[in-house]
Amino acid sequence: MNRLEELRRSFRPDQITTLFIGESPPRSGKFFYEQNSGLYRAMKSVFNWKEDFLSEFKAKGFYFDDLSLVPVNGMGQKARRGQCEASIGSLRDRLKDYNPTAIVVLVRSIDRWVRKAAEQAELKIPIYTTTYPGRFQNHRDRFRNEMAVILPQLFEADI
Repeated sequence: MNRLEELRRSFRPDQITTLFIGESPPRSGKFFYEQNSGLYRAMKSVFNWKEDFLSEFKAKGFYFDDLSLVPVNGMGQKARRGQCEASIGSLRDRLKDYNPTAIVVLVRSIDRWVRKAAEQAELKIPIYTTTYPGRFQNHRDRFRNEMAVILPQLFEADI
């Protein structure tokens, strides 16, 4: 297992309530759990917790994983789609292990593959999908607005 996957696993809660799923770790080496990625900053801003973000994230039963454990950014469109589709089985197996009570897909383009993995894992849980916050301000605004609708549902259900 590589260092980033070890780091990710160190933040795995005993009971995963909500699983947040991205497309893949970026080739740049920036990583959500390294606290140096745009996704980390966007997520931290929507939660607006006063305590250490990652500790609170874990304490709430939240966990972040990726559809593909192989970086896909920089691949051609066909190869990227192929890698994401090939990752369905791996995600299915992880979903069975995680057994979350909700999923938030953080990239619209992977929604169908995440839903297929959840279906194959026989999970009948709420699945929400957001716009990836990315580098454009309008995407970050849409992400913030979408998460403002999703988060209360996660907390209200006491997931």
